[in-house]
Amino acid sequence: MTSSNPVATTRTNVRAAIALLVLAEATLFFTFLFIIGPIATPALLVPLAVVLVLCVALYWGQDWARWVLLAPIAFRMWRLVLVIAAAWGLGRTGTALFLTLIIVAELAGAFMLFDRYLSQRRSLATS
Repeated sequence: MTSSNPVATTRTNVRAAIALLVLAEATLFFTFLFIIGPIATPALLVPLAVVLVLCVALYWGQDWARWVLLAPIAFRMWRLVLVIAAAWGLGRTGTALFLTLIIVAELAGAFMLFDRYLSQRRSLATS
């Protein structure tokens, strides 16, 4: 028989998740800004600003921001998957791999945010 002790996540996990999300969004924004130019800046700036505001709210202890962060992450995934598919189809392997890395970073950040919630739910169900 194995016993499990719930491990409390620290604020460091939230900081790491916030850092991953902000880094991925900023990398995507500045990459497209320098490649495409300032024409598409407003359309790309809105998701970055939303993620920054929600990450600041989460850092200040607002747990509702954890759930609201799902919307811009899901929007980004939906848009980037199509761009990645087009990049693979056009033979732009480097672009496709770079954008895939951004998706993986955002998904890792989202998983780190919700791992704490899932572990709390699991520990409540066992006790």
